[in-house]
Amino acid sequence: MNLFIAIDDTDNEESIGTGRLSRMLADELSQKGLLSDTSITRHQLLVHPDIPYTSHNSSACIEASTKGATIEEVVTASRAFLKENYHETANPGLCVMDKDSVPDQLKQFGYRAQQEVVDINEARELAKLLDIFIWWYGETGQGCIGAMAGVGLRSTGKDGRFIDLAGIRDLKGIMSVGKILQQSAINRVISVSGETLNNQEIIDTMDWVRPSLFDSQAVLFVKKNGNFWYQADGKNKKAKE
Repeated sequence: MNLFIAIDDTDNEESIGTGRLSRMLADELSQKGLLSDTSITRHQLLVHPDIPYTSHNSSACIEASTKGATIEEVVTASRAFLKENYHETANPGLCVMDKDSVPDQLKQFGYRAQQEVVDINEARELAKLLDIFIWWYGETGQGCIGAMAGVGLRSTGKDGRFIDLAGIRDLKGIMSVGKILQQSAINRVISVSGETLNNQEIIDTMDWVRPSLFDSQAVLFVKKNGNFWYQADGKNKKAKE
């Protein structure tokens, strides 16, 4: 069984970000023998004065195989981890779902959370209606909105950026497309105009490679400047992850 495990609103101004905490959570669950083959995507939500957030208002979603573990075991361990790593003033939320059971209503909820302010009570009522597991902590538990949105958006197969994927953090310097595909779990390298690059094309990784989730694959979108190709959205390097 494959699961989606999404978290949001886990940080404060001084703490590590939700992205990094999601990687720590994935490592913890893997070390406990509950998960394998993990990858993590970051999903941008609406930035609005009526929405409390720390830096970028993004949630993180882990996808992984359960290695025979039950959803209940993963939920219990995830919840305990978030409590142990709770930061004052944060309002963390957690959502866990079977990858093959995500309803269309949750996908639409994810898109809504990118475009409008969603009421927390509405989110919790939807979770109850759809029988979706959510958990929250802190004063408001506002993070359950982003956690639900993270699962919904990840399940579409066409939203988010990978902040953790096999091999991507080891891609450094100038590399050919062939080497990038060989040394990581990236599926394709595509130009912003839609052309799939051949293995001989040369990429300047700038020591930071974060492919996008596109057509249910990890796709690195690039643009050319001079002799080299560069990641098209490299400016996002500053995001807290």
